[in-house]
Amino acid sequence: MKSPEAVLRAALVGNATFSALAGTKVFPVLAPETDAAGNKVGLPFVTWRRSAIRRQQTLGAPMGMPITSVEFNVFGSTYEQAREVADAMRSVLDGYGGTVNNTEVKQTSLEQESDDFVTLAGAELPPAYQITQQYDVFWIES
Repeated sequence: MKSPEAVLRAALVGNATFSALAGTKVFPVLAPETDAAGNKVGLPFVTWRRSAIRRQQTLGAPMGMPITSVEFNVFGSTYEQAREVADAMRSVLDGYGGTVNNTEVKQTSLEQESDDFVTLAGAELPPAYQITQQYDVFWIES
């Protein structure tokens, strides 16, 4: 299965600055309470979800280069922590292009960003600062 989101996650966790701040704690849709080793997942962490996909059409068929909107949510125990992770993420992803597991991302662009303060459900975590960044990802689907 081709996944531009997996390409972006690989770019993030492979970046020394980002991984020094958030490690490999980048999860699809919902962060687990514990990681694969059974350790509690604490702040900061990042979740991502596909929020839209647009496929351009020709007279015969789709063009094969969809634009996928991916929303990343950064959660931190302080605003400064969340902001630092979000800034590192932006420096990696805004303008990024690359290939992972035969999925080619041509270009990624930051389209919007917002801040919030949320209460996280499930785990025994205190309220967290949240920074949301939405990227448009141009990638090769075929």
